[in-house]
Amino acid sequence: MSENLGFLTVIDQCAGGLTGGYLVLNKTGRPLEFHCTMPLLPEKIQQILYGDTLQPFLYGERIAQTLVQRSKLPVLSVLTNHAAVLPVQALVSTPIIYVFGGQTKPVETSGTPSTREISEELSESLKTFGIDDAHLQTRSSCPDEMFKIPPIPGLDTGIWQEISIGNRLIAVPETKEQQLITQIKEMARTIDFLEPFARIRLALEEANILS
Repeated sequence: MSENLGFLTVIDQCAGGLTGGYLVLNKTGRPLEFHCTMPLLPEKIQQILYGDTLQPFLYGERIAQTLVQRSKLPVLSVLTNHAAVLPVQALVSTPIIYVFGGQTKPVETSGTPSTREISEELSESLKTFGIDDAHLQTRSSCPDEMFKIPPIPGLDTGIWQEISIGNRLIAVPETKEQQLITQIKEMARTIDFLEPFARIRLALEEANILS
């Protein structure tokens, strides 16, 4: 079984369209492969005909499916920080994991939310890519409702099970949960599951793909 992880995100530039990026990392967090799409701007007729199903269609079927199928390297799982990407699960065999973005799961100790801790090794890895790790050292007192996958038209999000990995919360497809959880926990020791999405954005900006 592969020890690589794929990270897939979609950046909405509004009038500039949607741009997808896909980064494959090995278990130490080093990049192995990167793909991106050119900006995709939905037509007005699409917006009218698809209604509220347009976003999952564009994020999942058009962008995510294209990026996953373009990759040449097998991965243990594809992680995304956009719930609208999750419909791609019906189109690919690789488990799609949702990472709750920008939040840490509070663990109550004497009434005080815990602070996200990161290893020295991970901290140095972030600095290598010019990313400040200060955003990981945040406190959270959000109610549990904040840690639910937002509803996606046409998708049963109930098949994803929320799981705490350290102080990070992810959602894993229930049918894949037992196969994944041990390896995912091990890889979380050296990779913060939100940090690679920042790398993707920076790479797209450097390539002048984002306006």
